[in-house]
Formats: sequence, C-alpha cells, structure tokens
Amino acid sequence: MAKTANKMVKSTGRKKSKSEKVVFGIALGFFILYAAFILFFFVFAFLVALRKDGDAIDIERYFGGNLFSWPANASFNSFIQSFDTLASINMGKDSFLTITWNSIWRTTTYVVLSILTSSMVCYILVFYRSKFTKFIYNLGIFVAILPLYGSTAATMRLYTDIGFINNPFALITSIGLFGGYFFYMYSFYKSLSWDYAEAAFVDGASHYRVFFQIMFPMALPSIAALFVMSFISAWNDYESTILYMTEYPNLAYAVYALEVELEYNNILPQYMAGVLVSLIPILILFLTFQNSIMEKVHLGGLKG
Repeated sequence: MAKTANKMVKSTGRKKSKSEKVVFGIALGFFILYAAFILFFFVFAFLVALRKDGDAIDIERYFGGNLFSWPANASFNSFIQSFDTLASINMGKDSFLTITWNSIWRTTTYVVLSILTSSMVCYILVFYRSKFTKFIYNLGIFVAILPLYGSTAATMRLYTDIGFINNPFALITSIGLFGGYFFYMYSFYKSLSWDYAEAAFVDGASHYRVFFQIMFPMALPSIAALFVMSFISAWNDYESTILYMTEYPNLAYAVYALEVELEYNNILPQYMAGVLVSLIPILILFLTFQNSIMEKVHLGGLKG
C-alpha cells in the first residue's frame, strides 16, 4: 500500500522546466567546485603527512612543482609519531588520550549548557507571554546588535578574581540567554503549536512535565542539528585553553602549539598528520549526523 502511494506521488510530481534544470545545473556545479576546494586541503595535508621530516618546508621545492605528487618513499610514520608529538605540547604531562578526553568533556559541557539553557529560556519567552518576558526578548535583540569588543581583558580579570582560571567550573559561563542559539530556538518554538501542551494539561500534566516530556522532545531533532554544528565549532577552540585552561589542554590547542613549534623545527609532515588526526572525531560525528544537519525536520501530530 505504501509503495503504491509513493508511486502515485512520484507520478503526479511536476516536471522541472528547462530554466529550472539550468539553474539546478549551475548550482550543482558551484557545489562541486566548493567541495573540490575543501577536499584539496585534505588531500594536500595527507600527501604532506606521507613524507619524511627533514625535507624542505618551501612548498614549491617540497613537492618539486607538483602539489599532488605521490611521495617516492611514502610512510605512515608521521601519523604514528603525531600522537606523541601532540601529547608533548604540555611538557609531556598529558597523554594523547588525556588531551582527547579534555576536548570531549570540555566541548560537550559547553555546548550542552549553552543550548539547553537557551532552549528553556526561549520556551518561556514564547509560551508564557508577559511584560517581563517581552522585556527579556527585546533585551536579547539589543544585546545581539550591540557591538561588544575588547572584553577579553575584563573577562580574564574576572576569572582570576573568582578562581575560574584552570577550573572546570568556568564552563558554567557558557550558560547564556542570548546569542545565535537564542534566535534559533525562539523561531522553532514560535512555529510549534501550543495545542500539544493544552491537551496534556487537560490530562493533568504539570508545566514541567509538558516541557520535558512533550515540547522538548519535539525540539530534539532541531537541537541535535544545532548541537553537531556547535560541537564542531567548539572543538576547534584553542583560545580558551591559552587564556583560562592551560592545565586542561585540548586537541585544538595541541595543533596550535604544534604549528608554533613548526617555526623552529622541520616537522611539517608530523604537523599535517596531527591536524588530520585531530579531525577524525569531528568527521565521525559529522558523518553520523549529516542527515540531521542537512534536512529540516517538520513535526506534526494534531488532528482535527
């Protein structure tokens, strides 16, 4: 029955006009070029990582005029050595697994706290309207358009005074009411029907139960997509390690420190191998949830 319905939908679908096919072809061509541009750097880094240390760092001489030349004596030693090299950035105090674990718990905690709090606040602003919630929403818009620059020194002083330097509790500062998450979640809850909650209230559900068991689960697909994109961004954050969390170095900081060391030592293959190794968890995460990122999920269940 389902197959028959699918065939009927396909058979009644409108065919694309010639102009639409041309526009689609042009857009596809741009996407292919963009993908090739991104893949170029991955292939380039991989070929460099296959070479041996001690070669000239000058790119033109390094490849003999051919950026994609396969190394004569290709070796994966740089990938093996990169684990020890990345772990050596903190005077050998931390192993590669420790650095990776620091990246995982720091990134996960930051993203979960920021997205979860924004989701809760936006839920209240959308469905519990009052003068106070309207003021909070307008304040969010004002903060979003207000240019805030040069606050790093003040933040550093505040963290020092309250003991947040090299303190995992510093991650609670990721709890924020505004920002990109705020507008994303606000627009989602704005498009969500309140009839779901009213039906639950009739059955005796509390406000907390309505949010955690009904409304929040419906927002999970959108939150999951936002989580993956935010996780990828936070995974590459090395500045917070330099400023506040030097005792908890992550992979992004290790790659940054390795780049600094590259200026004094001829370890270009190990550096490229370290970059690729640090990207493996993110690539796995993206490939696992790519459908959640690319597809917009529409939920509905009300029947008249």
